[in-house]
Amino acid sequence: MTAASLSSVAAVIVHYKTPRETVLAARSVADTCSGCTIVVVDNDSKDRVGDLLGDEVPRARVVVASSNAGYGAGCNRGARETVAPYLLFLNSDARVAPGAVAALVRALEEDKGAAAAGPRLSYPDGRPQPSITRLPTPWRIFCESSGAAALARGRGFLRGHTRTREDHARFGSVEALMGAALLVRRSAFDQAGGFDEAFFLYAEETDLLARLRKNGWRILYEPAASVIHVGGASGGDPLFGLLHASLRRYVTKHHGPVLGGLAGLVLRAGAAARYFAALVTPGERGRRRRTRYRAALRTSAERSSTREEMRPPG
Repeated sequence: MTAASLSSVAAVIVHYKTPRETVLAARSVADTCSGCTIVVVDNDSKDRVGDLLGDEVPRARVVVASSNAGYGAGCNRGARETVAPYLLFLNSDARVAPGAVAALVRALEEDKGAAAAGPRLSYPDGRPQPSITRLPTPWRIFCESSGAAALARGRGFLRGHTRTREDHARFGSVEALMGAALLVRRSAFDQAGGFDEAFFLYAEETDLLARLRKNGWRILYEPAASVIHVGGASGGDPLFGLLHASLRRYVTKHHGPVLGGLAGLVLRAGAAARYFAALVTPGERGRRRRTRYRAALRTSAERSSTREEMRPPG
């Protein structure tokens, strides 16, 4: 695919206090996608990312937001700053491999009924990272929170929404994808109204994909495109509670408030069980698990008392 073809792509990277990771993400796009526009949206980080990008990735344009309104809001801002027909939403802790963007563009150009395409993800040490997911439902959330999906190894009736065994070697249409790297057709993105900014962090891409599917579009998985994803660079265990809050918001939005409340109870029960198990888990693994599930329980308690989703400080 020529540089002229790749000029149809605008890469949007949302930055929040991860300057080194953001520079590496932007550089990976600059090095592998010569025609791409690169926009970095700084969600009020108050760091030196603009200077670093100016020195190391001068092609990248930095847009500074006046406040941290969340990941989806940052993506929407970046999309508004560009006109390219394809939007590559890339996490700040992700790096695209040579040929990855071209493979994703080719997938969407060859299937005019597809709105989005996602790559094969891997960890920095080369281990495969699950890329294909399913849309959350109350049952799938129960299977994951109860541990049933893990016991079933992601197979059969007890598969979860992320704990699901999928064929990552085969190209095809899928239900949902991890949002670490996602190429989206702008016309479909605009038709769906972009990201729902009520999702501050986590599940915003799942909600977008669900709405794209509801509008009749397909979602594609393209294993020929490879992206390295660290995971958790700007959030991690201390913000794990936001994942539960966003899952509850997703179920409420797509399945109604009664099932949303039920999903919240299931998530809270699962977090409590895992927290108590972590109390007797030794070493760093136990400490991290306690941090993670304490955050989830705290978010659940705060939401119960305020009826609002938690937003992280700063």
